[in-house]
Amino acid sequence: MRSICGLTDDETVKQLAEHENRARIRDFSEAYMHQKYLELVLVFDNSRYLYLNSNLTQVINDAILLTAIADSYFQDVRMRIQLLAMEVWTDRDKIALNAPVISQVLGQFVQYRSRDLSRRIPADWAHLYLKKQFSDALSQHCGSVCSTLPSGSTSSILDKNILGPATWTTHALGHSVGMIHDYKYCQCKGRHSCIMGTGRTGFSNCSYAEFYSHVSSGLNCLTDIPGLGYVVKRCGNKIVEENEECDCGSREDCKEDQCCQPDCKFKEGANCSTGLCCHNCQFRPSGYMCRGEENECDLAEYCSGTSALCPSDAYKQDGTPCKYRARCVRKGCQSRTMQCQNIFGADAMGAPLQCYDVVNVIGDQYGNCGILGVRQYEKCPREKALCGRLQCINVKTIPDMPDHTILISTHLHEENLMCWGIGYHLAMVPMGLPDLGVISDGTSCGKERISNKTIVCLSLCLPHEILCVSAPC
Repeated sequence: MRSICGLTDDETVKQLAEHENRARIRDFSEAYMHQKYLELVLVFDNSRYLYLNSNLTQVINDAILLTAIADSYFQDVRMRIQLLAMEVWTDRDKIALNAPVISQVLGQFVQYRSRDLSRRIPADWAHLYLKKQFSDALSQHCGSVCSTLPSGSTSSILDKNILGPATWTTHALGHSVGMIHDYKYCQCKGRHSCIMGTGRTGFSNCSYAEFYSHVSSGLNCLTDIPGLGYVVKRCGNKIVEENEECDCGSREDCKEDQCCQPDCKFKEGANCSTGLCCHNCQFRPSGYMCRGEENECDLAEYCSGTSALCPSDAYKQDGTPCKYRARCVRKGCQSRTMQCQNIFGADAMGAPLQCYDVVNVIGDQYGNCGILGVRQYEKCPREKALCGRLQCINVKTIPDMPDHTILISTHLHEENLMCWGIGYHLAMVPMGLPDLGVISDGTSCGKERISNKTIVCLSLCLPHEILCVSAPC
């Protein structure tokens, strides 16, 4: 029997745990008090476009309606779903869709999003609609919002019925913000037919708790107020638009709002209604921290005292030194030791140069400087060995790994070192499986070393160091 969701609870918990490395917010109530915003990109495959007689207007209308339905559900947990952009594959599908199960298609989609879509359209989440029925499930999701790891979701949309696919989309988005499947004692409005089960009534008490627990772990990407996307401008849609001071929604909704009136004007004495720098209808004082640091490469943001909005997220300049003698790149500390710890646990450390010199010059799935075409690995010249595959030492435990993952340990007799790495064979590429053992973009290649990747020219700031960053100079 085909299920609505192809993800088991164990897999959901595991995915969330892998992303749960952020600093905790001390006050849990802060996560409840402040509105969250998820910027969404919807992608439609070529078959869906052709099914609608190549009518792009109809595809756009469907996208707006799908988003509006999901948004109506998430408003109950104080999160808005914003349709940031759409991509319709009008000429051909951008990934192979002939897989027998939806999970394999998802694997390819999250890789496509990581290498292509996110570079063109940065967003909190992306969802792919497929006009195809799969044997295993109607929807599938991978990863968590605000993560640097590949993530996204997909679901089937087989005919002109929108309500069912919108519910499955909401279910997949629920997983992305920490919700797991409902169990025996979960209920919504006195019923057990809730979104994270197999129903449509709404989010359950369990989903509420899971959502607020997850967002309290520092999902700062959900605190940025997005620009207007595909919406119909009107007072009462809970989006502050031109000539509006605030927007509390319907008259019924506005009865519970302390700051805003149904005519989208502030109540007497109020200066603000929403925003991280708004408290009890007044601006928070200048210097109040509205967004904390995610890590040592991030910067905190503070209220100005004259606005309800928290300033745009800022972070330290690429190339700023961080721990383990690494450098900050794209808001992250790209340290080999930290990469090893993410894979093998807190005791692991980045391996010395000897491991790289031995393993990455071989040119196989365990040690290389990239894949040439579809059949060959590139051997690392010795001077480029540090930008080959990641090598770790002091590995005390072997973690659970995704299917098809192979670990390798190489013993260096003279140095008495055990070098650990992760293989990535050629057959994993068309399957869309993530490469866990690749050096992260921005990792130092050592003094006077050159990466096999195209590199960012940081010579003005770092004259003696080259960073592995996949971007043209």
